[in-house]
Amino acid sequence: MNNQQLIRMYMENVEVHVTAAGYNQVWTDWRELDYTPDYNKFYLICEGEGWLKIGDTEFTPQPGEWFLMPEGVKQSFSYTSGPRYTKYWCHFTARIGERNLFDLLHTPVWIGKEQDSTPIELFRELLKYHRDSSITGPLLVKSAMLRLISYYLERSAVTPQGLSTAAVSEPLQQVISHIQRFYHRNLTIEELAEQAHLQPNYFIRVFKRQFGTSPIQYINKKRLEEAKLLLVTTNLMLAEIGERVGIPDISYLSRTFKTATGFSPTAYRLTFSPEQRLEHAKKPQQ
Repeated sequence: MNNQQLIRMYMENVEVHVTAAGYNQVWTDWRELDYTPDYNKFYLICEGEGWLKIGDTEFTPQPGEWFLMPEGVKQSFSYTSGPRYTKYWCHFTARIGERNLFDLLHTPVWIGKEQDSTPIELFRELLKYHRDSSITGPLLVKSAMLRLISYYLERSAVTPQGLSTAAVSEPLQQVISHIQRFYHRNLTIEELAEQAHLQPNYFIRVFKRQFGTSPIQYINKKRLEEAKLLLVTTNLMLAEIGERVGIPDISYLSRTFKTATGFSPTAYRLTFSPEQRLEHAKKPQQ
């Protein structure tokens, strides 16, 4: 699995929760030293002066700069003698299984001034929905928070520091490689656990903690992704596709496929394969 595939896998399984958010000018007693939060923080500096320390690195953020202060990392902040900071901010968790997203990604802790107003617009949207008392408010907050994180990660990817995944243990890499090669077989938890040199029940917990999904769910998703690819790039019959991806029971494949995609295999092929749409259009209508 390459870096991009692993990042996409994390994105598919991330769960976010916003605990607080705001836009305000800090007080003159805005100061806390050497504490380790159990949540992440975003600070988007709008005006003023101050001081931050994230891990062992100190910063004097400037207006327009956006900072990530990750969960589990020792940090400090303080007002200085100049004009007080005015900033957009939020506290949030972003988890893949039991792990913080920013433990799994090497994400820069700050990005420079943006040329457009997108970050401010995203924060304003988050604050709007965070104050929303409607029954859909929590969903809108999650949606806004995901857009905020997405924008930060996209901008991080083009900074000199770049965006990459934290190292995955060699045994788990071996398991992923094994699944990629043999997903069409009847893979068992025992077989995968042996690849990782772990006891089966413990292996399941380790896998889910790392990737946010169980080994069986990952295998089934891989099979369905391959089935989708074969449906739109080949003229293979469904039975042949089922054999190739490891789901030979056509009825089960059809049910599972529709549950996952909302389409039957035939409808998916007609919808997403240009050649199949063309062939269908050529047929005389009854």
